[in-house]
Parts: sequence; structure tokens; C-alpha cells
Amino acid sequence: MPNWLEAGEIELCRWHPRYADEIKAAVESSYPELHRWMVWAQTMPTSEAMSAVIADGVASFDADREWQYVLREVSCDELVGGAGLHRRVGLDGLEIGYWVRTDRTGRGYATSAARALTDAAFSLPLGFERVEIHMDQANVASVAVPRKLGYRLALEEDREVLAPGHSGRGFIWTVERSSWLLQS
Repeated sequence: MPNWLEAGEIELCRWHPRYADEIKAAVESSYPELHRWMVWAQTMPTSEAMSAVIADGVASFDADREWQYVLREVSCDELVGGAGLHRRVGLDGLEIGYWVRTDRTGRGYATSAARALTDAAFSLPLGFERVEIHMDQANVASVAVPRKLGYRLALEEDREVLAPGHSGRGFIWTVERSSWLLQS
């Protein structure tokens, strides 16, 4: 995966230890919203925990296991969120995860990041045939992202409630390599 992906008004930069304080500050400023939806945001991160998570992410990127990026606003070079590709949906697929800082939501940044990551996933020589986006059904803002990108709703499922906003019902959105390449 490339270290950097262009995505319109934002760019995706691979995780690096130098981003630890910025990521922590962005998570802290958006904690009420992130805590509502994200399993990883059930406790406020400490500097030590953030550094450990980033070190693991850097090692995973280097080993081609997972690819984590920060989202940076091009116009001001501010960190405005995060996104990544995860190998947790089988051997031939990847899952996209994303979050945007509260004061930057509604600008299309999550959609831009997911588009760039989908393109990147299908450019890898590792044979991935599909990309998925998973979310709780109650997370209405997040549901807009795969719809805008032409993903199809593949499955509705019962899910464990792991965060305060979770409803116990989830969506799995998917796009296959062949249909993505046709629409690109």
C-alpha cells in the first residue's frame, strides 16, 4: 500500500508515531460521538495507549496485514480523522473503517477516504475480490458513505451491543472488484 493517498480535499497519510498527539487530541475532541459508535473508543486514550496502538499499526502496515491512515485536510494540513483497511472479512476481502473529527463531519471526508481506500484495495496484487463496510443500523450518517459509493447492502444482521449507540442490528455493505472497476 502506498504511504499516502490523495482524496480530494483530504489526503490519507499512513500512521506514524509523530501523529500520536494529534490523533489523541482529535479523539478527545470528538470523544462523545466516537464513544457512541466505536468499540475502540470506549475509554479515553492515554498517551501511552495511543503510542502502543500506533506502533502496532505501523508494524501491521509494514507487514501488509492492515493499513491505517490519518486523514489530513489539504488546505490547512490539520488531522481530521482516520481510516483503514482491515483483514477481518475472510481471505478474499478487506473491511474499511473510518471516523471523522466532530467539527469536520458533513464535508464528505469519510466518503472521500472510503473511495480512496477502495481504489487502493483493488490495486493491491494480493487478490482481494471485495471490500466491505460494516456499521450499526442506527449510525445513519455512516450509512450514507457506502450508498454514495455504489456499495450494495449485502446483509442485515444481529450484532452484539458494544457501544452506547449500538442498536443490536448491523449492516454489511459490499462492493466487488469487477463492479468497482466498471464504475471507476
